[in-house]
Amino acid sequence: MKIFFYFALSIVLFTSSCKLKLNNPSDPTSQDFFLTNLIRTYLLSDPCLGFQTWKKTYGTGNYKTTGSDLITLSNGDYLVSGITREYIVPGSSTGVTNNFAGSSGITLNTFLMRVSHYNGDILWVDYLGEAVKEVTYKPKLRKYSNGDISVTFIVTGASQPAPLNAKSGINIPSLFVGRIREDGTRVWYTYLDSDSIGEYVVSAMDTSNRLHVFIENVGSHLAFVENPPISNSTLGGGADSDVIHLAVNENGGMIFQRYFTSNGSDFIFGAEANANGLFVTGTTAQGANGTIHPNATFQMPFVMKLSETDGTTIWYQYLGTAAEGNYGADRFLVKDDFIYTIGFGRYTYGSPAEPIVATDGARKHYIISKLNTSGNVLWNSFLGNATEDVMDTTESEPVLLSNSQLLVRMQTTAINGRFNSTPDFTTGIGSGPYTLADVFVNPQTGTFNRFHYSSNATLPAMEQTDMMREVCSGKMVRLNYTRFTTAPPIEATQLSIENVSLP
Repeated sequence: MKIFFYFALSIVLFTSSCKLKLNNPSDPTSQDFFLTNLIRTYLLSDPCLGFQTWKKTYGTGNYKTTGSDLITLSNGDYLVSGITREYIVPGSSTGVTNNFAGSSGITLNTFLMRVSHYNGDILWVDYLGEAVKEVTYKPKLRKYSNGDISVTFIVTGASQPAPLNAKSGINIPSLFVGRIREDGTRVWYTYLDSDSIGEYVVSAMDTSNRLHVFIENVGSHLAFVENPPISNSTLGGGADSDVIHLAVNENGGMIFQRYFTSNGSDFIFGAEANANGLFVTGTTAQGANGTIHPNATFQMPFVMKLSETDGTTIWYQYLGTAAEGNYGADRFLVKDDFIYTIGFGRYTYGSPAEPIVATDGARKHYIISKLNTSGNVLWNSFLGNATEDVMDTTESEPVLLSNSQLLVRMQTTAINGRFNSTPDFTTGIGSGPYTLADVFVNPQTGTFNRFHYSSNATLPAMEQTDMMREVCSGKMVRLNYTRFTTAPPIEATQLSIENVSLP
């Protein structure tokens, strides 16, 4: 299309016998009118007009600064959530509504920041209170139908002023739920309190503007003290984990709370909702939420569809094979009528579109699966190395691109930095430990189209991509995380955002 416009414009310019006059663009009989509309049509044909490539870091790298999520706002800017132990804007503790709590370099804070999509400049920052800790499966930002943003965090420290419901005490973990405008001001925010709050919280927004929050529930398995009271009983003992599913309306009031429970440990690490319903993924060692577990006492990943009105199970699907024993958690994407998951395992099962590349049971592979929104598994594919395990988890969820390819970005392996699975072709010259791979998958068949490799940072530094989104055709924004040491606890970290073209 662009070649056509260049050609047409060249003909007009080089065949004109007089000097161009571009001062009468509204007269349909004039050359000005034709040229103006030709140029306008060309500009409008570019779906990524004004897109700039850049990369910018946030935080000094001396203390912990990591991102949780990134979403695009109405004008294309990015809203980022995360945690930090230092001021996001160097030298300034000020936030739109609330300031940094405690001391820079010491106190871990939750934050929101808006950055320009043109160059990454910070437009505003707000602090939502003290954070408890960094977790692998992080809370997401969600949008209301009018463009307001929902944010959920587990926070400690003191209550911020004027919430709908006050925090129960200082230095006691509470659930923070807020509705935020694009300028950083708050429509409302509230604290929900339980003495059994764990480490993980995820959320999803359904089509009726109900926010569904899933939060780890541990110890004595106490419900939230706010009304309405919880609708069922826990099956868990003091040594295992449950989840509480609670729904919050668009004005900040709780609609219901319900235990997602079994007599083993239950975890929900992802939640998504669309016109097809509310879906969750996680792991359980027993039959969570009334389901029948295929290999009780071992953690197995699942995908479930839950009722949006009361949290009961509509359908469920366990993934994997009993030979594996304990599985780790999956990440997933719900897009239109399909669900894409990525987890890991050593043993093959089903009829994989892409097979394992090592002796069955010998090496950990990534496992990519596709389900429909009725819970039927359509395909699964194994991605791995013949002599090395892949990493314990991917950092980002899959993305379904506008060119109808499924993209997954991850670190490869700790030594060779390559997969032995076979794509149609390979690009990139990346090499070395923890090489980064962009894996392009045919979503219809599950086969691998292309692997693109890029080198990671030089150890002990290491970069990973926590979130990526396609902001226009073939153009991506990535939310990255760089650690500067491999020795735990990992404190020296830095957040970066980059605008890139697809490799």
